[in-house]
Amino acid sequence: MIGADFEKIHFVLFGLNLVEPMAFITDLIMGSVSIYLGVKVHRIKSNLAFYTYWKWFYFLFGVGALTGGIGHTFYNYLGVAGKFPSWICGPVAVYCLEQAMISIHPVERRFELFKLLSTLKLFAVYIAFLIICINLPIAEKPSLAFLPITINTILGVSVTAGLLALRFSKILSSKFNYFYLGVLIMIPSAFIFLLKINLHQWFDKNDLSHVLLTAGIIYFYIGISKISKGLKDIPVFSH
Repeated sequence: MIGADFEKIHFVLFGLNLVEPMAFITDLIMGSVSIYLGVKVHRIKSNLAFYTYWKWFYFLFGVGALTGGIGHTFYNYLGVAGKFPSWICGPVAVYCLEQAMISIHPVERRFELFKLLSTLKLFAVYIAFLIICINLPIAEKPSLAFLPITINTILGVSVTAGLLALRFSKILSSKFNYFYLGVLIMIPSAFIFLLKINLHQWFDKNDLSHVLLTAGIIYFYIGISKISKGLKDIPVFSH
């Protein structure tokens, strides 16, 4: 089904009337994988901000996914409020990803500019989110509140883990290829969600998006891991 959503799957567990079991399962997998990768990055012995920011990206992305799964499945009890923890975590996680990639930019002037733009964008997306929540009927259409978060994610990840990584792969190390390959895997998830491309009632737009996002963050970790084993390929810049 394209352009519309299947009716939500309802089920009863321990006397609770729950919905969207597959969204909970795929969010649980994505969140668990992300937190596990965050722990792996934490164990990399380095003082570079690059690894610190990636660690927090994985932790925040993981928490956002786990709370997102709860928000989906317990929607009958929590309503749109159950989605807020995941929505709030998203922009900060993207900010950490952006700062990770920006932190090793070899040009001081551009480093400062990109860092400032990333910070301003973080504030802008929360302001837009707040305005939408106050003025639009998000209880009836939760996707309205999620729209600025989606746009922020597409823009931030594509520019830093995509275009910036592509540039770094040419001037710093070919290991950055894994980052923009991860972005290429993840990008379709945005269109799948926005265009409501549902393969099956038991594997809808949310589930397919979660699978692609999980594959993308795994590719990011492969790049991080390979870079950590070959730091001689990457100058350590002091900002």
